[in-house]
Amino acid sequence: MSMDDPGSTQATSARKSRRWPLSPQNTILVAGCLIAAVVCFILGQTYIGVVVTLAAIAAGVGAVFARRGRAGDLERINALEYADERDRAAATKALAAVGVLALVLALVQLIVLVIIEADPLPRLLSAGLVLALSFGWLFANWYFVRRG
Repeated sequence: MSMDDPGSTQATSARKSRRWPLSPQNTILVAGCLIAAVVCFILGQTYIGVVVTLAAIAAGVGAVFARRGRAGDLERINALEYADERDRAAATKALAAVGVLALVLALVQLIVLVIIEADPLPRLLSAGLVLALSFGWLFANWYFVRRG
């Protein structure tokens, strides 16, 4: 039996045409945004619900277009649809920069909340975010230095 059996090629092509239009990570991201939007609408936070819904739609549409063959590097990376190691390397550097920015902004937020003497809950949440990002950064450094 030959590996070039036309029946197997048709089956493979049929599977590809039926595949889900979003990658697993984008499916989780879009679903999470939509769930958050529903919660916002239920709690009466219509403006935030609309913003999160629009973000979910934009992420979903971007991801679908990024999976098409004509998508460029930037579209694929922005949509978390990496095609090769070059895409993954660029995304890793970009996400590292975002992580540093997140840590700096979380520190600024905490300082502002302490200066304006905000309620204890927002201050505690902000402090928890700074700690989580800091420990996440330390753990990631430890892991990737050991991994090589």
